[in-house]
Amino acid sequence: SHSAPRENGLKAAQAALAAGRAVVFPTDTSYALAVRAMDESAVNLLWNIKGQTPKTPLTIFVANIGLINKFCAGITDEAKLKYLHFWPGSLTLILKGLNNLLWNKGIVPNVVSVRMPLHPVAHEIMGDLEILATTSPNKVGQVMGKNIDEIKAQFGNEVAVYLDGGELNTSTPSSILDLTSPLPVLVRQGSVSLAEIALVIENVVMEVEDLSGNKEQQASN
Repeated sequence: SHSAPRENGLKAAQAALAAGRAVVFPTDTSYALAVRAMDESAVNLLWNIKGQTPKTPLTIFVANIGLINKFCAGITDEAKLKYLHFWPGSLTLILKGLNNLLWNKGIVPNVVSVRMPLHPVAHEIMGDLEILATTSPNKVGQVMGKNIDEIKAQFGNEVAVYLDGGELNTSTPSSILDLTSPLPVLVRQGSVSLAEIALVIENVVMEVEDLSGNKEQQASN
């Protein structure tokens, strides 16, 4: 976990992931804590070191859009072209997943959060083949670290490799668009605005919480 030259760091991270270990690396929004999504014991390790129950939703990262068909149901080429307007970038999509996904046991059935981050390190770690299950790099109940020292203070040796991307500003999270409802719902407006999304994806509605905590939907037009 010492800072090696970039090439060595990437190789170490790939080797750790292949061995079922967890790694931390920079993305375009914040650092990510990640394991291989298709490795059941690695996903359990992720929940374990995070201090979560094995039912907490994870965000899936890919660097190659073709991989989403391995875990999502019925994504057409036309839909993928729309996603590529925002990917790589800070829009997380909630899509219908295939049955029995390892990382989805007992959560909302058959729903997957997916993102393609806009960061060279994230892309090089994943390459064309890797599907990563990711979460924010903090223990439950603790503040998310903005740099490697803060993150290492929480996880120590539980994370095999830390890739340093400097101080990352975590003030603007990704936007989250739910495509599993009859109409696309913008659940969280982060760095990608409703207006930008509405140019590409029709009939997007915004989920707004009123003061009593009730959620309602507001049309974008």
